[in-house]
Amino acid sequence: MNDTVAPITRITPQIRQVPRKAAFFDVGGTLVRQALWNEPGLAAYLRHAVAGDLMVLVSSSPLPVVAPLAARLGADEMFTCMRGQGKGYAARTLMREYGFDPADCHAYADEAADLALLAEVGNPVVVGDDPVLLRHAARGTWKVLGDD
Repeated sequence: MNDTVAPITRITPQIRQVPRKAAFFDVGGTLVRQALWNEPGLAAYLRHAVAGDLMVLVSSSPLPVVAPLAARLGADEMFTCMRGQGKGYAARTLMREYGFDPADCHAYADEAADLALLAEVGNPVVVGDDPVLLRHAARGTWKVLGDD
C-alpha cells in the first residue's frame, strides 16, 4: 500500500490581475455535498475565478479539512472554524482590508447559519432549498442559484 498523497492539481487559474471584488463561498453544501462536487456551486465558483475575483472559502470545518480543497480550487483566502456571525464578521473584515465595496461582492451559502455572511455583501446567492434563506431571497434582491 502506498502512503504517499498525490499532488493536488489546481482547477482554477491563478489570479493574473488585482481583484476588485471578492466572492465568498461556504464550503459544505455550497461547493461540496456528501463528498461530491455540487455542480452549480462549482460552476459559479469557476465563473468568479475566471473573472479575477478574490476567491474566499468560508467553512465551519477546521484548516486540515479545508486546506486541500482550497489548494485544489485555487482559493486566495480561507476562513476556517467559522460559524454564524463569525462568517459575516470575517467577510466584512476582509472586504475592508482589501478596500472592496461590499455592494460589488458576492456570497454563496446554503443554510440559515450562513445568513450573516450573505447579509454582508451586495450580491447574496442562496444555494439549495433552506426555507429561511429562500424567504430572504423572496423578500428582496437575493438570487437563488439556478434561477438565473
